[in-house]
Amino acid sequence: MFNRVICFRALFALLIFLALNSIAHADTLAFQTYTQRDGLAADYITSIAFASDGAAWIGTAHGVTRIQDKYWFTYTEANGLSNSWVKAIAITPARRVYLATNGGGLDLFDGATRRTYAAPTIPSNALTTVVLDKQNRVWMGTDGYGIARLDGETWSTFSLANNYINAIAFDANNNAWAATNRGAFFFDGKTWTPATGLTNTRVSALAIAPDQKIWFGTDDGVIVYDGKTYRAYKKSDGLADNRVRAIAVEATRVWIGTARGLSVLEAGQWTTYTRADGLADDQINTIAIDAQKNLWVGTARGLSILGNLTLARPTTLPVVLVHGWHTADSDEFNDTEFRYLRQYLEADGIPVFYAQGISPYKTLLQNAATLRDVIADVKTKTGAAQVTLLAFSMGGLNARAYLESTLYQNDVRRAIILGTPQAGVQMWYPLLTREIQDRPDEPSVIELTPEYAALFNRTHQPRATIPYDLLIGDAREQAGLDLLKIFPANDGLIDVWSAHALTGPQVRRVMNKDVHGWDPSPLIFDLTSYLYPRKTYEQYLRNAFRDPDARPIGLAAAPVEPIQPRNITPMNVDTLRTNATITRTILIDENRAARFIARWSEGDVALSVRAPDGTLYASDTVSKSISSNETYVPRVSKKDLLDATYLKAGSANFIGYSIPRAQVGMWSLVATRLDQARTPITLTTYADLDADVRFEVKTDRAWYRPGMPVILEATLSNRDASADVRAQIEWLGDGKSPRGAPIESVLLHEGAPGFYADAFTNLTRGGYYLARVMARGANYARERQIIFSISPQTASFVAEVTTHATRNALNLDAAVNVARAGEFAVGVTVRGPRGQLIAALTAPFTLNGGTQNIALAIPGREIRARGVDGPYTIELILMDASWAAVQVDELPKPIITAPYRANDFAE
Repeated sequence: MFNRVICFRALFALLIFLALNSIAHADTLAFQTYTQRDGLAADYITSIAFASDGAAWIGTAHGVTRIQDKYWFTYTEANGLSNSWVKAIAITPARRVYLATNGGGLDLFDGATRRTYAAPTIPSNALTTVVLDKQNRVWMGTDGYGIARLDGETWSTFSLANNYINAIAFDANNNAWAATNRGAFFFDGKTWTPATGLTNTRVSALAIAPDQKIWFGTDDGVIVYDGKTYRAYKKSDGLADNRVRAIAVEATRVWIGTARGLSVLEAGQWTTYTRADGLADDQINTIAIDAQKNLWVGTARGLSILGNLTLARPTTLPVVLVHGWHTADSDEFNDTEFRYLRQYLEADGIPVFYAQGISPYKTLLQNAATLRDVIADVKTKTGAAQVTLLAFSMGGLNARAYLESTLYQNDVRRAIILGTPQAGVQMWYPLLTREIQDRPDEPSVIELTPEYAALFNRTHQPRATIPYDLLIGDAREQAGLDLLKIFPANDGLIDVWSAHALTGPQVRRVMNKDVHGWDPSPLIFDLTSYLYPRKTYEQYLRNAFRDPDARPIGLAAAPVEPIQPRNITPMNVDTLRTNATITRTILIDENRAARFIARWSEGDVALSVRAPDGTLYASDTVSKSISSNETYVPRVSKKDLLDATYLKAGSANFIGYSIPRAQVGMWSLVATRLDQARTPITLTTYADLDADVRFEVKTDRAWYRPGMPVILEATLSNRDASADVRAQIEWLGDGKSPRGAPIESVLLHEGAPGFYADAFTNLTRGGYYLARVMARGANYARERQIIFSISPQTASFVAEVTTHATRNALNLDAAVNVARAGEFAVGVTVRGPRGQLIAALTAPFTLNGGTQNIALAIPGREIRARGVDGPYTIELILMDASWAAVQVDELPKPIITAPYRANDFAE
């Protein structure tokens, strides 16, 4: 019994001892770990350095991250580095940052100035280390080409017995020591002498202690040299592993980073820390000690800090992605154009969500309501008060329809909008009108027109409280896109002017070279687009999502001129059946540049064009030929190729030929159906040409009340009074009723030569109309299109509008008479005494029949943000929103408010 008691007590004591030791050991560990998901460029840490302003620079295998307080900013090749693999960092007292890269040479960051030293100025672009001596001269090691030193602007080079340099350090006399793949070397200012105790040993790390002992990290342990003798420490002595990769020395401690953990030598005792103790990973790549004596450990899987320091991780709001006009029918995240962007966001630890339910079969206001609900759901799931919106193409209009309406819940921190036609689709307007005719059940295609954009921008304008970043590409210089060079600045689909056609105190315009790619998979040939390349994400988006100040995503773009209407020939519209081939003719009237265009609804088509003299232009006969299913290769090996460019974009069902000097006369276009689907497809062909004969078409108003004559005017620049000018006018429907047959009319010559007009009095149905007008002369043919609207008279204002102000809003009360119950919207525009825009918001309403009052509120924070005192001028536009919103009424004169003061409204 006695023995059992002793055994029990001994066992109990042992357990207590182990527990206390475990607790004590845990208490000594204060590792804080940070990874790419916390804000670093990547998890594989290569180097760490500290600047005099307190910033920490963390080098990784994919960029360098600068950390200071709550700001984490990452630089990669996309942000100006010569190479994203940063091997080492050195920072001068004046905060000149030198980055040694693995293949790009030496980068210098000096405030706003960036510079790269590359071969042959330096011995090699493959660098391994960069350090500063006590004179602040820059020394760098290379992978096989020795050492180079920068003194002012003069480079000196040094060749050692082994030129594979792994580390450089300086002793108290400012003499250099170098670690190489075969030993270490000492430099006395003239000669590099080998360290005798390290002959033929790979030395990966090097540090000089305050007591001037030199520590060498090798593949067979760590070796210390006291000036006379060498002593080795190995795994058998307590080292975590013999493969040493990093060393940091303090007055009483030496930290050794190995391939299997972090070891510290203190008071003659070794202690090892691993992942089990809180390290990010056991493979240690670099170690640094900051001014507050915190230990920074760079591993293969993140950064760990031991000490009293806790970094403020960047606050990342959820990102809500809003897709473009048409996306995957499944409406599933991974099937959309965002599939790659999602991977980048998730790797960076940024919560990402996709706005399901937004559809081209809904109106902008309906999609705005859907986006409101999506954001509310994201806030519930994440607990965030606000989100960041990232909208692509027409998604930008859907985002604006929410942000610039009374649906908005003050829940968006910033809006980043990529390639959105803010003033409508201008460059491909002819093809857009064909899409309108082919898609009678989609209000969205009308909402993409410049005519609709004019109404939209009268009733919607950027809020003063939300930063907008508008990014658009000018892709004309990308390989294989010569077809685009004759157009104004554009991304292949949307012109720069339209994408930047917004103003406001928080609107920032940015431009790059990306194309408007919307297919869920990247283009196979070498084109960059907004959503696929990681480079675009890193250059414009990554840091923006981590930025607490919502600063601009890039440098401000220079303004460009508005795009002019294209000069096109009449459009051929054909039905193409399985295995069918058709030939259509197009008249070219000047020997200048021409673009032959083909666009089809689905399937696959081949197209060739034949000149009047019989010359055949095909994909294999022209000098530049590119297709979206092949890699672009300049066709320099073939001879006798025609001076022309062929471009086929399979995802867009598009073929274009660009011919610098097109022969005058009748050209033939031969189209063959390639796919074997049984459903007939619609093929549209025409030519866009440089020619002096221009054809202009306009109506006398943008919208009409029923019964008002619609005056259609057409003008030929050649003043031809004998041309045959005809119009087809088609009602574009309401998504439910049959459109009916178009009205055809011959426009008569009136007044000045080349001027033609007609008045239409029988257009009684409310909604949008498309007028397609063609002019043919003896040796030319042209076409223009225009859209206008007629009020459906479903509602009207019936009384004076009253206003009153509260602390939170400027309130309006209006009476309307509703002839047909349904969905409506009121656009409210508020201007200051000098016409300054204060706000332009749209309020949706579901109204019953009869006379009723509606209440509208302009948020006080918007007025306060503008900082303009009243009195304010208010304009109201009433719209029928059952389909693409169409104007039905407006106030005959603006309302003038009392002289309210902006600062009296709440923020």
